[in-house]
Amino acid sequence: MKKRTVFMVVGILFIAIVIFKPFRLEPPTPKISVGEREIPTTQGSYCWDAILLAQCVDTIYTSAIDMTESHTPSLVSENDEIEIEFPIGYQPENLRLEQWLDENNSKIIEINNERIKAPNESGVYVYHVIADWNQGDGNYAFLIEVE
Repeated sequence: MKKRTVFMVVGILFIAIVIFKPFRLEPPTPKISVGEREIPTTQGSYCWDAILLAQCVDTIYTSAIDMTESHTPSLVSENDEIEIEFPIGYQPENLRLEQWLDENNSKIIEINNERIKAPNESGVYVYHVIADWNQGDGNYAFLIEVE
């Protein structure tokens, strides 16, 4: 009976660690997608407070445009639905999205149920995702081209 109890406790702890990842050293990266196609993201600077370590990491990027410099734009159609999804258990307390117009100007884009609509005009668009959790914050950029 004791062995069974020990195995159950170890199993529950293992599942809790796998699902909640209390030893995570950086914020979770969102999955950005259009339908079944995933859009590549670049992680920017962040701060994260894990159980054993807290750290802030500064990246070399100066803007969201700079963050997507090496990306090939992901092709989307006008008004396609773009989903911004974080891993289970890591939904941010605060989530903001900016569309960068140039190196110095951006505008806030409203997110509805983890989704946004692609613009209805052709062009290349840079987006900047800013997320805050109790454990810290992170930011990510992605690039799309509306056909």
